[in-house]
Amino acid sequence: MQNGPFLASGLANAGRATSQMVSLVSKIVRFSHLLNAQLRLRHQAAVPFSVRLRGRAQVSGDGEVLLGECVSLCGTVVPIELATYASGRIEIGNHTFINYGSSIAARVSVKIGSYCHFGHYTFVMDNDQHDVIRHWELPKSEPVVIEDYVWIGSKAVILPGVRIGSHAVIGAGSIVTKDVPPRSVVAGNPARVLRHLTELD
Repeated sequence: MQNGPFLASGLANAGRATSQMVSLVSKIVRFSHLLNAQLRLRHQAAVPFSVRLRGRAQVSGDGEVLLGECVSLCGTVVPIELATYASGRIEIGNHTFINYGSSIAARVSVKIGSYCHFGHYTFVMDNDQHDVIRHWELPKSEPVVIEDYVWIGSKAVILPGVRIGSHAVIGAGSIVTKDVPPRSVVAGNPARVLRHLTELD
């Protein structure tokens, strides 16, 4: 019984040491994600040091890619693709998260706001790449704008010319062909408004 206080003290010290070790490992992992973003993206995009990349991202083309502060990219299972053509520009706002397998392509402009969340395999493009009837012709590009705080479910497709309002939610697998009002929930093919969110949602 006399060893009880010593045992309790030893367990408390061990617990503190374990907690400190977990905290240290967590910091090392976070730093590795910051370093990964710099090593993989810095020669192809404007990348603040606060950008985090887990896994891989492929940046291709001759256009511009601008990443905001604290953007988080998760390319663990499948790389994220950011493709721009000569006059294309992709902008991703502060604190936005993009999950693996997502693909964003811009011939003119794709602008994504801050605090957005993209589920895996999300596809965003500002050009259909070919005409429906004359397959050899390239149609006109139409800029895509995704405002702040938008959540997009897995495997959704955002087509050219679409503007998604702030705080909107796009259901998984949706094909978004026209503008989405702010604070609305849409889903389906083509995506339709299912409900409107209130300030309390």
